[in-house]
Amino acid sequence: MTTDTRLSRLLEVETGMISDCMMRLGLHGWMDGVKAVQGPKARLAGRARTMLFGPKRGEGQWPVSMYRTIAEHLEPGDVWVIAAGGTDENLMGDNVVTQASLHGLAGIVTDSLVRDGTGIAAIDLPVFSRGVTTRLPMTMEPIALDVPVVCAGAQVRPGDTIVGDADGILVLPTARLDDILYQLEDVAVIEKELAAAIAARHPLEALEGVIKRKKARRA
Repeated sequence: MTTDTRLSRLLEVETGMISDCMMRLGLHGWMDGVKAVQGPKARLAGRARTMLFGPKRGEGQWPVSMYRTIAEHLEPGDVWVIAAGGTDENLMGDNVVTQASLHGLAGIVTDSLVRDGTGIAAIDLPVFSRGVTTRLPMTMEPIALDVPVVCAGAQVRPGDTIVGDADGILVLPTARLDDILYQLEDVAVIEKELAAAIAARHPLEALEGVIKRKKARRA
């Protein structure tokens, strides 16, 4: 199975089912408090490229602009993960997002806020953030690119697979994608069976039996 095929399959299902697969495998990778600026239509899947922000030190600016970072360091299909410790400052607006879209990124995820919410919502590039603000980035600066980070409560390593929809963002170890997809085929069948059983008003004992199977790891 190619990387593109794996990502396409992940995009076909809700993150809730992928989360069920993570539970089966003992994996952790849930981001908290980040929502899609574009609303329910937003979906993304791609390779994580991380950028770490922190409080300014006053020893000179980071030498590469956000625009140059996109153009010279990121690749089409990447998901740009910007970890900023949950700052209340905005770290980007619609111009940066437009640059990222034109460069072919799969999406942007940040635990900061953003500005130009209406403009970003009109751009065909999924952006997940903690919200929107006009507060300027006066006290934060980039520290490093492509290093392990903690973003919205999840550990993210460069090369991880990021998946997101209206329910939130998941961080998947790329080396475990085949294991996740193997579990997903089983979870998807059981999910449909459970929905049908509920609609048919099956007894609670029958529903609980299906739920138990859903939690059990596929051999």
